[in-house]
Amino acid sequence: MKFTLAPKPPFDFQKMMQRLTVTGKTHVLKLNEQFTKYEKIIRIDDVYCYIKVVSSGTVNQPFLECIIKPLNGEVNEREVKNKIQQLFSTEIDLSPLYKHFAVHNELANVLNRFEGLKLLTDTDLFESIVKIIIGQQVNLTFAGTLTERLIEAAGEEVEIEGEVFQVFPTPEAVSKLTYEDLRELQFSQRKAEYIIDLAKLIADGKLHLESLWTMTDEQVIDTLLPIRGIGKWTIECLLIFGMGRTDVLPAADIGLRNAIRKVWQLTEQPTEEEVRKLAENWKPWRTYITYYLWESLNQTPAVVDHT
Repeated sequence: MKFTLAPKPPFDFQKMMQRLTVTGKTHVLKLNEQFTKYEKIIRIDDVYCYIKVVSSGTVNQPFLECIIKPLNGEVNEREVKNKIQQLFSTEIDLSPLYKHFAVHNELANVLNRFEGLKLLTDTDLFESIVKIIIGQQVNLTFAGTLTERLIEAAGEEVEIEGEVFQVFPTPEAVSKLTYEDLRELQFSQRKAEYIIDLAKLIADGKLHLESLWTMTDEQVIDTLLPIRGIGKWTIECLLIFGMGRTDVLPAADIGLRNAIRKVWQLTEQPTEEEVRKLAENWKPWRTYITYYLWESLNQTPAVVDHT
């Protein structure tokens, strides 16, 4: 299956790929040195699919050449296109955001610096939540190590034209692990419990992650918040990096508050309430302004446990 997508400009594919190497999120995908090609095995309707996306054109006239090979079943081309559009945020038009804040005292330079950087969402909501849980209270390097160990323990390997791809484990596979299995991989007891218990909820049919797509942000929060190990910050990160929602404000996040302090040249870090007040006029783009402010510090969301 082959097709070409024309993302809404500006769209800087290379910035999006380069960010993955900075944050260490390349466990189950392959990038080329020019940051113009993305390859990964993803699941679409429970069918494993090899996808290759190659960028061409320019930031202001971008094209994505897409090749998809279903590996263990059939997939609908429309669903595949929708999935890739969602992954790469191709249908999000950021030009109103840039225009509105073009002369903003504090934000203009930040937005200009990262112009064309769109969210590259995780390919799977389970993968996204698990990686967010792993990232709590540890540094990026160790979070990456733990993620790699989980993939090796419960994931699969698929060979495509001589290249071996790792596939992030399914909830069913993770649910078969014991807490001790993860403890031996240097997961904390709490993280081992959070991840395996979440996987069991999904595997047992008590939690349907795909149903989140039809919910409002508030409904997603209400659905997931009762689950042990999933706090509001975790859900906010899921809404951003798993679902690509454009108006999410994780006001308690330390990284965001540090970035605001730096960009606004404040003497002290703002409180959560001060962030909410400041961000009132960011609507409906609070996600992207937050995202760019995080990037201005060259970091992902602060690794703090808000469960």
